[in-house]
Amino acid sequence: MERQVEFPLPAALKGERVPRNGSVALVDVEGSHLKLRFLRPSLTDESALLTQPEEAALARGGVQQVSAEELRLVEGQAAAAYQQLRTHSLSVEDAAQRLGVNASRVRQRLAARSLYGLKEGNAWQLPAFQFVADGLVPGLDVVFRRLPADLSPLAVARWLATPNPDLTTRDDDERPLSPRQWLLEGNAPEAAAALAAAL
Repeated sequence: MERQVEFPLPAALKGERVPRNGSVALVDVEGSHLKLRFLRPSLTDESALLTQPEEAALARGGVQQVSAEELRLVEGQAAAAYQQLRTHSLSVEDAAQRLGVNASRVRQRLAARSLYGLKEGNAWQLPAFQFVADGLVPGLDVVFRRLPADLSPLAVARWLATPNPDLTTRDDDERPLSPRQWLLEGNAPEAAAALAAAL
């Protein structure tokens, strides 16, 4: 079973310059301990490699470097996930048809950040995670406006799909819901939007 877990930066590293927003790390589970090993913050930009002070700060915090083979594996998985995200995206015209508006309105909403899109060259692609059969996930436009603009598309997709302990069902079980599921169940978008702003 694969899970994504986010936790605060260790106190030993807080005063150091370390990668943020989009950094990639491997986590190994050994008994009751987690071992965190940072990669580089970008999958394609060689200039995004960690600097020597960053590597030293992480080493002082007990973070081990990963092997070249592990790095290639993670980059391959991320590239495949990004390709899948693109494959399941709608064109501006398809999104307009789904929403019952014209293409220029979709472009206006992309500019206003009430729709989420990937821009490649002059063309936009709108990931399917924001749509339902007859339109948009209710309230997702409120959440998109609060998302940091520099989050990677994969980070956005993972965050929307990952159960969050701050968004729970209203029954006795209080089961965590993903932000997308929270909105689909008719809950207030402001709660998810506040979490989005903190990313």
